[in-house]
Amino acid sequence: MKTIVFLPEMKAISGTRSIDRNLVEARDGRDLDKVLASAGTIQIMPKDALKPFGQARKAVDRVLLRKGTRFFGGFMVADAVVPEVQAELEKISLDFEAAKARLIADLPGLIALRVSEAPEWGDVIRANAPSTLDLAENISFGWVKAPIDLADPEIVETLKGDPLAIKIAREMAQMASTHLSKPQTGKKGIAGLSVLQAIRVKAQALSFIDSRLKGLVAALDAVICDANAAKGTPMQSASALVVGGVLQGMTKASAILAVGEAGAFDLPSPVDPILGTPDADDDVATDASVAIPVATPAVPVSSWAF
Repeated sequence: MKTIVFLPEMKAISGTRSIDRNLVEARDGRDLDKVLASAGTIQIMPKDALKPFGQARKAVDRVLLRKGTRFFGGFMVADAVVPEVQAELEKISLDFEAAKARLIADLPGLIALRVSEAPEWGDVIRANAPSTLDLAENISFGWVKAPIDLADPEIVETLKGDPLAIKIAREMAQMASTHLSKPQTGKKGIAGLSVLQAIRVKAQALSFIDSRLKGLVAALDAVICDANAAKGTPMQSASALVVGGVLQGMTKASAILAVGEAGAFDLPSPVDPILGTPDADDDVATDASVAIPVATPAVPVSSWAF
């Protein structure tokens, strides 16, 4: 089974410099707090000027994890989605290079702005400011693609202790946990539905790895279809509870794979506000499906970074 692994590399600058011990011990009346970035560094470049590079880093993460999974320092995707991923990375690269060009062009003004924010530290800021050459050499983004055969005995042996399906399920669990950790009040529509749709896209793209991911797609399709049908109807509130319960149950990788094995969620039928609770004889989820309780939001899992 052959796939492609993307190996991205992004370099950017922090805009900070290590604090000189003499500055820490200085008693010349200057307020060190005005330039402190952390306990051991001072902020030389305005933070806002560097935000595009942090945003680019997150965008690369989203693109490669949307239909792929982490794989030995890179991101594995199916051959079929390589052109799509390549095109999205190229767009990020164009935006990255444009931000880099702006930063280089605006460098004198940015340093002047930083000096105006802490004029008493002007000499330190100017002395530690990067040059345009520094920016040109230390800010870059690129990637390489490497073909991988999952049937390779060495790879098979390496993955025995941590199968790909479990890795993928963990990433999906993180998506659910991250959503549940955020406030949901005031949002229109059915909160969490877009997250289920994103998990479904990921499961579909990686379903060639494990049959349980195909089962997960089928299970999610049923929930997503019902939720879409409930939008704008008296059943929307009940459907939102179901979606929330599904997401809560998907905060554990083991539960996700169990649902994939069964091919369905074992959920209570929403109570119709007009018809009331369904009768005991009504059709309900089969015993083969997996119970997903509605519970409180989970603690978020820290996100990946380069």
